[in-house]
This record gives sequence, C-alpha cells and structure tokens, in this order.
Amino acid sequence: VIIFGVFAMALPVNINAQEKTNNDLQLKAIKDARKEAKKLIKEGFQTSVGKLPLDKQLENAAQKQVEADAEGNPYWYVVTSRTTGDNKEETIVNAINAAKNDLTGQVQTRISQLISASNNIEPKAAENLLSMLAESNSTIFATLNRTIPLVEIYRTLPDDNVEVYVTLGYSLDAANQAAVKAIRATLIKNSESLARELDKLGY
Repeated sequence: VIIFGVFAMALPVNINAQEKTNNDLQLKAIKDARKEAKKLIKEGFQTSVGKLPLDKQLENAAQKQVEADAEGNPYWYVVTSRTTGDNKEETIVNAINAAKNDLTGQVQTRISQLISASNNIEPKAAENLLSMLAESNSTIFATLNRTIPLVEIYRTLPDDNVEVYVTLGYSLDAANQAAVKAIRATLIKNSESLARELDKLGY
C-alpha cells in the first residue's frame, strides 16, 4: 500500500514537469517564430488576402512543431517547402505537393521504425512489410488528404518570378493510421497473413 502511494504521488509530479517543459518549448517557439517573421518580412514575403498575418502564421506553425503529449511524444508532423515559379497559384500548388512529399517520407520513416521496433511482428514478416513500405510512396501520398495549412506566404523576386513558402501540419496519429490502412488495403489482396502482421501495430 505504501509503495502504491509513492507511485501515485510521483505521477502528477512527472506530468507537471512535462507540462512545464512543453510550456517552455511553446514560449521559445513563439519567440523564435517572431524573429523569423521579421526576417521574412525584410526579405519581401507577404500574405495573400484573407490569410492570417505572417507572424501569426509562423507562430501557429512553431507551436504545432513542439506540441507534445504528457510523455513527450509529438502530436504533429510539420513540413515546409519553398518553391519558385512564374505563376503564383501554380507555385502554391507545387509547394504544397513538395511539402506533402516530405510528409510522405516522414510517415514512411515513422512506420518503418514502428515495424522494426515491434516485438509482435515476425522477423520475416517485418522484412517483407518494410520492403513493401519502401515502395508505397504514391499510396501514402494519395491517402494524406487532411493536411492543415499553417503557413502560406509569398514574395515577388527581382526576375518577376514568385517564391512561395508553405508549411503544412498533419496529426501524427491520423497520418500514421491513414497510411497503415492504405497499405493494408493493398496487402490484403495478395497476403492476408502479412495484413494480419501489419494489424499488430495497433492501427
């Protein structure tokens, strides 16, 4: 009973310590974002009509970047792309797609880590799953359709081209879940046993 009481008392302390760490990270992220915003404004970046002010967009993205749960695990994937083109709207689309490609790579890496670290997946099955995952770029890209635009700014360059700066956010858990489900849908057509192994990730 005494031992249980010690752990019961220690748990809130650990949670409060993590909350303090998260708060400190949030404050630093906002400070750094404001500094970066001033730099980008000096470089000529601006926002489109109807968008949040540049500094607020960067603050929001920076906060998402460091947001974590009580155990310190991140809540979000946050990806950024800077792309240049001769048409603003087309360049925005290209920048978003480039950021999504980065996001796809990060999701692939994270799922690979989960498969490799799992004690429940058979070694040979893990090897086959990792091989298939490496070839699933387009499948994962297509399923990540719930991105959150965090930053969308642009500037006109001296040669009249446009540079677009885009940052996207995506719930880490939702992205992993969507990707695993998409891969499983492909797997089930060829190997139910591998699909069952993938289910052991818990998604």
